[in-house]
Amino acid sequence: MTLVMTVVYGSSFSFSVFLKPLSEWFGWARTATSGAYAVSLWISGLLAVLMGALTDRYGPRIVLAIGGLMGGLGYLLLSNTSTLWHLYAGFAVIAVNTSTTWTPIIATISRWFDEKRVLALGIVTGGIGLGQMLMPPLAAYLIEATGWRTAYIIIAAITWLVVIPAAIPARHSPQSVTRLADNNNAVNNGNERELQTTEWSLAEAVRTRAFWLLVALNITLAATLFMAGIHIAAYATDVGIAPTSAALVITCMGGANILSKIIVGGVAAKRGTRFAVFLFLGMETIALFAFAATRDLWMFFIVAMLFGVGIGGATPPLAAMVAELFGLRSLGIIMGVIGVGWAGGCSLGTLLGDYIFDTTGSYVPAFLTTGGLAVITLILVLFLRKPVKNQETKW
Repeated sequence: MTLVMTVVYGSSFSFSVFLKPLSEWFGWARTATSGAYAVSLWISGLLAVLMGALTDRYGPRIVLAIGGLMGGLGYLLLSNTSTLWHLYAGFAVIAVNTSTTWTPIIATISRWFDEKRVLALGIVTGGIGLGQMLMPPLAAYLIEATGWRTAYIIIAAITWLVVIPAAIPARHSPQSVTRLADNNNAVNNGNERELQTTEWSLAEAVRTRAFWLLVALNITLAATLFMAGIHIAAYATDVGIAPTSAALVITCMGGANILSKIIVGGVAAKRGTRFAVFLFLGMETIALFAFAATRDLWMFFIVAMLFGVGIGGATPPLAAMVAELFGLRSLGIIMGVIGVGWAGGCSLGTLLGDYIFDTTGSYVPAFLTTGGLAVITLILVLFLRKPVKNQETKW
């Protein structure tokens, strides 16, 4: 599953090195070009609800395989782009792939691991950082060596060759064996009430304050991630950094992302998941404001590392918190609905960066704006508390 994360999200973040060549090739505004990517993120978020429900019922194998098939097809379609709507259509197909990745994988890993859930999620989502390290530089090299059309064809082939085979050994959680036996024992021992108070359905979860705080938190966090992740390469080249060096900045960000996922498990185990989320989001917030003052390549590397550590360390405990707050019974569909907020934030961050650039001619105001969003994210974390049945289901 780490390999799936690597290819799917590495290819996704590679859009940052395709953005400028595509807009210059066709003469499109950057907002119009990145709009296709933003629409893809929205579609992915909406489909994640369905994919989460399917994972709850059938397991991750078929879901991941279908996603890999559609992802490769989408990149193949992008290689044949000749008008703007072709770009939007290609990314709409790719949306199926991204929708079958985060929610199904996170829900499955959360079911398999309990005591070391944050560490397990950190290892698996470390594939995102690995993808950031590998795919954007590869895409930048392919664009310079063969052109953006051939680069998309090669990414399509990589998607098919990695994601589909990796889906084959994927298994559903041990819930049907171990947890089911534990649940039966709990009922036989008179502990059915305890199970009922720790497992939440979607209908119950949406009536809690914690659920909507998570939705809002995902919106603001995703906006900050995709503002920086998608536009950092274009920002770097705009201030005079070579395209290949700008791609290496993303690689550096990905390496720091992986490092933080190794660290965060220990932090969460000692101080709790909420503390871990707040700590690493604080680093991300500092980095966003620092990007606005960054001009030299060495500064880009340092700030990108800080950003990578922050965002990379925050996501595993944040994902683990969903299982901690609402249990495992309906985890897939609950995460899928929360993921709609994440998708909205991804679209917001993608479009906001290009809209501000097209309006002001600079990414500096965009980084300052998303820095403000990061501050809001920190405040939301402070208000997040575990819901209690029959007390918070009225909100």
